[in-house]
Amino acid sequence: MDLLDEFLPYAQSCLKHASERARLAALLTLWVAKWRGKHRVLDYSRSHHGAYLHFNQLMEGKWVQAFTFVATRREGVCLRGPEPDRTRKSHKFRHNPLDAAPLDALFEAWSQHPEARPAGHAVEFFLDETPDETWAACLAEVLAHLGA
Repeated sequence: MDLLDEFLPYAQSCLKHASERARLAALLTLWVAKWRGKHRVLDYSRSHHGAYLHFNQLMEGKWVQAFTFVATRREGVCLRGPEPDRTRKSHKFRHNPLDAAPLDALFEAWSQHPEARPAGHAVEFFLDETPDETWAACLAEVLAHLGA
């Protein structure tokens, strides 16, 4: 929860309404609570572009960024994933390739939601555009495709 405590105040400052800040806190608390296990870690980073809460998973002996919550002053808060940079990073795994099928399946599942926006090799869900039912469905799809 320490990384969430670092990310959440900045992310909430990117939102205008108190109700959206409370909704974000509840949403992130649930996602972080479900992202447990020895093969899963959270990572936090911040730059002049914004703040990032990365959800990483160990797949076939390699740590892979599955998806990221992104907070920026200009755009607000969004969920971006899964693993938008997986094609560029694939050269690192040339001798021991990563089976990206679970990430591809998650991408396909998330792409089916009408709120999903294309973002390069990933999709984005913005907090203010996405209803709670879609957030719950996305979390269920994460657990189904990447394992509970």
